Amino acid sequence: MTDAPRPLSKFEADLIRLVRFCLGRFPAEDGYKLLRTSHTRPACLSRNAVELVQDSLAKACVLFLVRAGGWRADRHLRSGQPKSGRAWDRTPLDERALTFSPHVVEFLLWATAERVHDTRTPWDAPPADLTAADEFFFWLAFEACRPDPEVAAVLRRKAAFRSNRFAWLGSAADLADEAEPAPPDFAPMFAGERAVMLECLQPLLTQRWLRAERAKGQIDDWRRMRQQGRAEAAGLAAYLGAAESAGRPDLARFVLHANAGLFQNDLLPAFWTSGLGGPGPARLADRLDTQRAAVALPRQMAVLASWQEKYRAVGYFDEGYAASQLWKQDWEAAGGDRVAARARAAVEAIEPLRT
Repeated sequence: MTDAPRPLSKFEADLIRLVRFCLGRFPAEDGYKLLRTSHTRPACLSRNAVELVQDSLAKACVLFLVRAGGWRADRHLRSGQPKSGRAWDRTPLDERALTFSPHVVEFLLWATAERVHDTRTPWDAPPADLTAADEFFFWLAFEACRPDPEVAAVLRRKAAFRSNRFAWLGSAADLADEAEPAPPDFAPMFAGERAVMLECLQPLLTQRWLRAERAKGQIDDWRRMRQQGRAEAAGLAAYLGAAESAGRPDLARFVLHANAGLFQNDLLPAFWTSGLGGPGPARLADRLDTQRAAVALPRQMAVLASWQEKYRAVGYFDEGYAASQLWKQDWEAAGGDRVAARARAAVEAIEPLRT
């Protein structure tokens, strides 16, 4: 016997559809229509609607993380020691329970009531007030909305999305603009729920970066390439710095694995820049800066190679020995020395007047 459908108002039914759209569980075209349609906002939601929102958020976010990589039997650090198993084997329940704040419901109310691409009612959420689950949901919502340029442009201006750490790791190109890149503080990503989420997301992030790199050869706009590359470089540099400070090199695997997948063979700069058309910027320095920006990901191999040198010097009785051993195993499995050499050659090939 199945439960009877819960009674909902038209507004509440559309809000539930919007939740599911943001979570990738509702047809995209119908979701875009909801975002572009205004409704009269009610004073509050019914208990039925609130419970359905909670149920959708909890189940869909967990399912996403499991499918992204949480199902894999992997090794990650816990209190400085490697621990094996699937995400739920490695992590106590209280460290992987998702808690959503009222900011998520407020966003859903706003997005359902407003024509998001032409909104006249302000909404935003201070990044410091967001829980790990909030931040993860807002990244998924941004991912769902970004194919609509007008909606994505509105969301990009809001701090809840512009400073979203998950978005900077998985969608940096979509946050790029004319301004100097300003990535968020990544330090909170290496503890608690966010660290568990990052463990689950390593395979997905690897594939995201691989796709982004392979697509760069199709970019024909010099300004777009420069903006994207600068955002990627700033985000990765900030993230790797925070990972090193936190003693969590295992959460930088996606950078190593994406480079390893990319450099199966030697690559020339044209792999990234062959699509750039026209004369480009008038100044040689600007053209060179754009070409350098295009190889933001390969440049990070120099950072990872420096980690390898540092961890090689860690002795058995030194602090961080277990973490160093895990990193060295990751490095060797990925062919780190070979990948670093090929990445260095690709980066150096861009520089003029090399002898």
